[in-house]
Amino acid sequence: MTALPPEKLELAAMRPKSAMAFFLMGGALAGKALGFLREIAMAQVIGVAVVADGFRAATTAVLLPLAFLQNESVPGILIPMMKEGQTRGDGPRQLARLSLSLTSIGALLMIAMLLFGDFLVDTMVGGFSPQARDLTLHFVHIMCLSMPASVLLNCLAAGEMAIGRTRIMNLRASILNISILVGLGLLVLTQYDFVLGWAFAAAFNLLGAWATWRLVAEGNLSFSGITGAQVVATGMEFLRRLRPFLLLPGAEQAHVWLERLFASRAAAGAVASLDYARTLSDSALLLLSQPIGMAVLAGNGQYDNKVQAQKIARPILAVAIPFAAFTFLFAEDVVRLIFQRGAFDEHGVALTSQALSGIALGMWASTLGWVLLRLLNRSGRNMAAAIVLMSAYAANISFNVVAQTFGPVGDPRIFMIGLGETARSGVLLLGVALALGCSIAILRLILVALLPTALLVLVAWPLTDVVPSVVGRLAVGGTAWLCCTIMAGWLLCPDLLKLVGKRLVSFERKKR
Repeated sequence: MTALPPEKLELAAMRPKSAMAFFLMGGALAGKALGFLREIAMAQVIGVAVVADGFRAATTAVLLPLAFLQNESVPGILIPMMKEGQTRGDGPRQLARLSLSLTSIGALLMIAMLLFGDFLVDTMVGGFSPQARDLTLHFVHIMCLSMPASVLLNCLAAGEMAIGRTRIMNLRASILNISILVGLGLLVLTQYDFVLGWAFAAAFNLLGAWATWRLVAEGNLSFSGITGAQVVATGMEFLRRLRPFLLLPGAEQAHVWLERLFASRAAAGAVASLDYARTLSDSALLLLSQPIGMAVLAGNGQYDNKVQAQKIARPILAVAIPFAAFTFLFAEDVVRLIFQRGAFDEHGVALTSQALSGIALGMWASTLGWVLLRLLNRSGRNMAAAIVLMSAYAANISFNVVAQTFGPVGDPRIFMIGLGETARSGVLLLGVALALGCSIAILRLILVALLPTALLVLVAWPLTDVVPSVVGRLAVGGTAWLCCTIMAGWLLCPDLLKLVGKRLVSFERKKR
């Protein structure tokens, strides 16, 4: 196959960044929507049983060694290397060399997982029962077959982004979620627990095969003339460029490993419950922070970061702080409404609502912190952003260690793990605000947003005893949250509310 003509490559590469950001955001939202459906289906089919814990722990065990090949910094290395190849007129072969070298590393990690997976499982979820441990190890041996394909997809997705396309990046999460949904259906029909592991592995391998075929057919991937020496040299160059970025994924994975270890010691079903809770909190975070974060990165950067940080913070705080309070107050009702059916029993409700309560207290800080972090990225202060993130993970790790050592035992430990995430969110926001030089201004805005939030707490707290039904409590509490959010918007964003009011009046006049 021949590569695309240079003029077509150049045209593709010049596709507006705003369009790419739009497609990436759309793909992320589609993947998150399917992921939400997947979690609801998993809750109904396997709840917080041993199978749920084993599958979640195995997923972490398989992805943990791949962190340094798949973290957020990697596209920032792969895409420039691809563009260098395009400049030399060798883009398709450059992508092939990168794909072969990184996929080979993934294959070596897969072999290591097959040989030493029992050691990783024992160190990561040492609190599991023997049955849960054996189940997890069996899942690991099946799911690690996806590791080379996972690395390959990450590489091919970066290669596509270098020419202005986002198909593979958008399809990856969606195909995985669809495959798990199919696996859950087969689990119901066959009662074979490990079909979930095979569905996980099949998703990566089938998508990897399709992506390779499409890129070769389109002339954007070519293996002709590739030698082993070239593959090794390209892999070594990638690792050389990756070296400065290893600390951040290392800190993130250390946090994940410790969290899984502590959750496995807390209670049966705790690992799965944490993931169910994160499904709810991460969905809110994505819907609010990702569109704003993309808009920040797409901006021209001509505004002062301090001024822009305050403009961004006002609407986010007006919505996020009251919403965090609402989620904390009605965590159990939210969990019952969304998850409690089928295999998801009272034990699952108790564990998941505790985890969600702990996480909810810091949702607003996490939402704002991640958006403001993009300001640091956009201004080229990537080292400062990395230091802030590492400090946040260090705070989370420290909190979890102290809480698990001196805190309560049993189920309440799940709430403490959620609080650890809140600690991370607080340090993230504080660090970004200090780096941007707007910490005092952000603190003032937070205090303003807390006024209507306090009113929400005073109004909504008694509802848990007065209103008997789950739907009724959520309806009344949601109405109170909406009113308090409007009040917070009036205090923090008066100009925005005036603009919305004018648009509504104009719309009504046009209808008449």
